[in-house]
Amino acid sequence: MAKLIFYRQERYDNGIRTGLELDGYPIAERFEEGDGQRDPALIWYVDLRCEGPRVPSEPELAEPWLLEHSPLFRDGFLRFGERLRAGADKDIYSLTWGDFPDAPEGVGVTLSCSAVRRVDGREMSSILREIGTHWEEIIQSLEVPEGAVDSR
Repeated sequence: MAKLIFYRQERYDNGIRTGLELDGYPIAERFEEGDGQRDPALIWYVDLRCEGPRVPSEPELAEPWLLEHSPLFRDGFLRFGERLRAGADKDIYSLTWGDFPDAPEGVGVTLSCSAVRRVDGREMSSILREIGTHWEEIIQSLEVPEGAVDSR
């Protein structure tokens, strides 16, 4: 049973890392340099986790599968963003949301997000909505990281 994770995260140096992991191995990634002194500690992160027998188990099938199901994922990000519009109470755990009634049979889908500071937590709504609004272009901007094919 394959586990595919899309992630997007912002660091303290304002760098943004976006990528895909398949069964714990990086298969695609993009890093946008920040404007501050190098600091890889995270301010916030968002994960979309897909798991099940109908999730692609080959790296080259992951991006097409995510794009094929764009309406499902876009809608999920937008609805979760709307739910967090007023923010979220600070907690030690990440927020997890799994309201994907139209997910393909045999696929479990959850969204998880967390922010370090309360002010960042109030921004999660706009972050989630931005990902949903630009889902296809974000996925299409990812590149295979050096050594990813050899690591499988």
